[in-house]
Amino acid sequence: MEARSWATALLLALLVYMLGGCAAGPAAPPSIQPVDDPVARPAETDQLHWWYVRFRMQWPEGEDPPWYPDLWLADRLLGPVLEAENESIALWRFHRRAARDGAGRQFSFIFRATPATADRVNQRIRSDPLPGEMQRLGILAEVVFDDPAAPSRPGIADTSDAAWSPEMQRAWPHYIMGVSRLWLELIRELQREGDWPPEPAERYAAIAATVDGRWRDEGSHALLHHLNAVFGYREVQVLRRELLRF
Repeated sequence: MEARSWATALLLALLVYMLGGCAAGPAAPPSIQPVDDPVARPAETDQLHWWYVRFRMQWPEGEDPPWYPDLWLADRLLGPVLEAENESIALWRFHRRAARDGAGRQFSFIFRATPATADRVNQRIRSDPLPGEMQRLGILAEVVFDDPAAPSRPGIADTSDAAWSPEMQRAWPHYIMGVSRLWLELIRELQREGDWPPEPAERYAAIAATVDGRWRDEGSHALLHHLNAVFGYREVQVLRRELLRF
C-alpha cells in the first residue's frame, strides 16, 4: 500500500512538472546586442537627403565650354572625399552641363546622406586647396553648397526626372552612380597609365580628350550594347524616335 502511494505521488509530481514546463514555454534565446559601429552605412530612411555641391566654371563669351576641369575635380578632390566618406554616403553621382543661363558651365557632385555627413563633405571640400587654386587660375568661378541645416530632398526619387515613371525615378539613382563610378575609374586608369603633361590643367585637358575618344570608340559596345543586353535586347526609343538595338 505504501509503495502504491509513493508511486502515485511520484506520478503526480512528474505531471505537475511537465504541465509547468508547457505553461512556461521554451526558454527565450539570448538577445543579440547591436554592434556599436560608428561608420556603418546609414539606413535608407527619411533621415537621408539629397545634397548638391556645384562647381561653376569660368566660361568666356565666344568660347567653347571648358570640360576638363570636371576631371581634375573628380580625380583630385571628389575621389578622395568619396573614399573618406564611403560608408556614410548611400548614393552619389556626377552631373555636367553647359548652357548660357544662370548656372552656365557647371559640374555637380550630388549625394544622398544624413545632414551630419553632408556637413563633413562640405567641410572637406572647403578645406581642400584645389578649388582656391582653380579660382586663382581663372578656371573656377565659385563653389555653391547646400545647407545641411535645411534639408529639402528626402525622397530617393527627388533628384530624378519628374517626367519618368515613379519606378524609374526610384531605381535610376543606382544606375547613374555606377556610370559615375565608371567615369571616375576611367580617369584614374588613364592617369596611371599615360605619359601626361606635368602641368595639371594641360594634363587633365589631355586626359579629357582621351576619355572622349574612349566614349566615341568603345561606348557603343562597352556601355550601350551591354546595357541593352541587360534589358534583353529590347528596342528603345531615341531622339529620332527610331527603334534600335546596340
